[in-house]
Amino acid sequence: MKLKTGIIGLGRIASLYEEDTRARKYYPYLTHAGSYSKHPSVELLCGADINSERLQKFGERWGVTRLYHDYRKMINDNELDILSICTHPELHCQIIKAVRKSVKVIFCEKPFAQGLKEIEDISGWGEKDDAKITANLYREYDKSHLKIRELLTNGRYGAIQRVNCFIGKGLRNMGTHLIGYLMNTLGIPEKISVLSKRFCPEVNEYSYDVYIEFKKGIPAFIQSCDYDNFRLFEMDFICERGRIQIIDEGLTIRVYEVFDNKAESGAMELREQRREIKSTIGYALYYAVDHLVRLIRDPSLEPAVPPKNYLEIQRVIEEIERQGGQVHCMRN
Repeated sequence: MKLKTGIIGLGRIASLYEEDTRARKYYPYLTHAGSYSKHPSVELLCGADINSERLQKFGERWGVTRLYHDYRKMINDNELDILSICTHPELHCQIIKAVRKSVKVIFCEKPFAQGLKEIEDISGWGEKDDAKITANLYREYDKSHLKIRELLTNGRYGAIQRVNCFIGKGLRNMGTHLIGYLMNTLGIPEKISVLSKRFCPEVNEYSYDVYIEFKKGIPAFIQSCDYDNFRLFEMDFICERGRIQIIDEGLTIRVYEVFDNKAESGAMELREQRREIKSTIGYALYYAVDHLVRLIRDPSLEPAVPPKNYLEIQRVIEEIERQGGQVHCMRN
């Protein structure tokens, strides 16, 4: 029997990104609705949004007839296994509290909540009938990004020497994905220093230039760029015996290994390898849905990004914002 799922908040990541045909070329699993509709173990049963036009579009696109303006009525009318929360972040905590005992798994968009207090509250739940909760930091579900983490942490290329990153579109937007991936790879930062900041009008928040030091003195630099000029999301891991670059927002992954230097005897150089890791970032949301299904079918399985994990990420986000309040805002 297929698992029943519904979505609250029918905006871009829930459904509307599917209207971008260019994006679908690179991201065959682009939205929550699209990923649910293509998974063989899931039935997309219902949706809720206060916007009538969005409701109509959603119903027509996905063949869903159970449409609601009030998410509480949707939850009461339908026995759901999985619920996606894709509303504005200021509503996430309220909705999670309202539905925590009515569904089995909650898949919540980021930012997960407005701040530490809300996440701490949710993290403290642990009753037997509470839903399992996981956040959509989608690189934590993507097979290619998980493979990179394995290579970085198992010593294949030796110790990590430094990490250089570039992002746009705000700290709590793209920055959350990047910091989450770094922390789940390298651990909790031991030192954070904010160097500068710039305002991102598209998302109405700041992006920051930050120095972060992880365990064993591993330095990471996060540099912000103006998203109005072009999209940019990159991570460059430089190790003792190699280098891994995640570029083109994860669509391209380059791997370099150490060889004898062409121009100097006794010296070494990095050369790009043709056996590069194939990016699967376009399938990340499908892998996420697969994870939601397994969370229900295997009671012992833990969520990939539970509230306690996101809480640590939020601590770093808020420390950057705290320090950022004291630094100069750069012109774009």
